Amino acid sequence: MEWYGPITILPAVGMIILSTTHFLVALNNEIVELEREPMQDREVIASKLSQLKRLGWANSSLYASALFFLIAGLWKAATMQEDMFFAWMLVGVCAMTLALGFLFVHSLKSISIRQKRLMLSEEAKTRNENSNRAQD
Repeated sequence: MEWYGPITILPAVGMIILSTTHFLVALNNEIVELEREPMQDREVIASKLSQLKRLGWANSSLYASALFFLIAGLWKAATMQEDMFFAWMLVGVCAMTLALGFLFVHSLKSISIRQKRLMLSEEAKTRNENSNRAQD
């Protein structure tokens, strides 16, 4: 592989970083809204905070992988040594794989959290309707 090979991977890493950052901001806003609700569900908020932490780790791993890909490209361009180039590339790929693992777990957990949140909303709605009927 040529020295510019890892540099060509950087736009893809950047797009995943952008997407993950968007998830972080949206999740943070959702947590703020949940905390403002009069009937807060602490379990859902705690689950969403865990998601936020997971996304933070994914973003950190993505930044690390970008750094390692850059170092690999610069190393190869400056020294033409294959062994260290391969080592930096391997570390970059491992960091990227770790980040994708965090994002995969985030996706799976977000589905179950969303289902739990919707079920709780439906239960609250039913209780309100029943209490309104009882008052009539």
